[in-house]
Amino acid sequence: MKALVTARMSPVDLERLTRAGFEITASGYGVAGKKLTEEELIAELADKQIAIVEFEPLTEKAIASAKHLKLLACCRNEPGANVDLAYAAQVGIPVLLTPGRNAIAVAEYTMALLLAVARNIPITHHLLRYTDEITAQDGSKAARTSEWSLDPGAPFQRFEGVELFDKTLGIIGFGAIGQQIASRAKAFSLNVIAYDPYQSLEIFSKFGVEKLELNEVVTRSDFISMAAKVTPQTTGMFSREIFALMKPSAFFVNTARAALVDYEALYEVLATKKIAGAALDVYPAEPLAVDSNLRTLNNVVLSPHLAGSTAEVKIHHSKMVVDDILEIQKGNLVKRVADSEVLAKFLKSGGL
Repeated sequence: MKALVTARMSPVDLERLTRAGFEITASGYGVAGKKLTEEELIAELADKQIAIVEFEPLTEKAIASAKHLKLLACCRNEPGANVDLAYAAQVGIPVLLTPGRNAIAVAEYTMALLLAVARNIPITHHLLRYTDEITAQDGSKAARTSEWSLDPGAPFQRFEGVELFDKTLGIIGFGAIGQQIASRAKAFSLNVIAYDPYQSLEIFSKFGVEKLELNEVVTRSDFISMAAKVTPQTTGMFSREIFALMKPSAFFVNTARAALVDYEALYEVLATKKIAGAALDVYPAEPLAVDSNLRTLNNVVLSPHLAGSTAEVKIHHSKMVVDDILEIQKGNLVKRVADSEVLAKFLKSGGL
């Protein structure tokens, strides 16, 4: 059975597939760091029964063209980002996914950004590392880095930070990533509250987190971390009205999705100092434009969509996908699938 793999995959798990009788063709992003075009993907899929992708777009056209395709796997938390799930279900092709593959990575990065913005780490790093030209009283010019003395105007006085200890962190979305953030926040002695109308009270209790409505989380929090999925209900959920509820001393962190947030409203509250600061890893348009107004602010930490990028993420999703493919090969149901009914019908009709 032939499999196309364009996702980043661990050699150990690719070897497991090979031992199980799969003939693997590796291409695209996982090999060259560049996504296949739709036409290139169609050509690669021509004789394949399985496709394992990460970022390549499996459109209706691409899926329809692959006459031998039986099973898809997308190494993402949300495969709908690049797979036409509705069409795959329509033609009876199960789509595997990898929920929580980057939960640890994103949670750790979230805490790093939270600390960075609370303690002014990026801006003081920049001021110490890079030189500025100064003019002396006699008109001479010199280059000097920021010093760390106690003199007036030194960074020690200008960049006083705030501690995390005994502050309140509000998490918006309490799935795998939100839960991992909560666990790490507890280690910093943060009080953790969260909003997620779809998550059970039992899960909140398991992590020692108080379940509240959105407005209450926002008004009580000293730090807010976005960890929700984008849905019609959550799109733009952080609006001007919601930002207006935040404390003037509060910080906002987004390592989830830009679509959750009205970025014009966010800029306004940052520029007018209605909130203390923000740390952002995602943006409405990526890469961030050179003339983005966010670049003009000194109370925002900017990161180029790195929260989910660690060497271990590909190990996590590789194991998930290969575990499930091998179970399906045996004729067994698996849980990490976009539509369980499609998988059940697939197995009844013969499976792999």
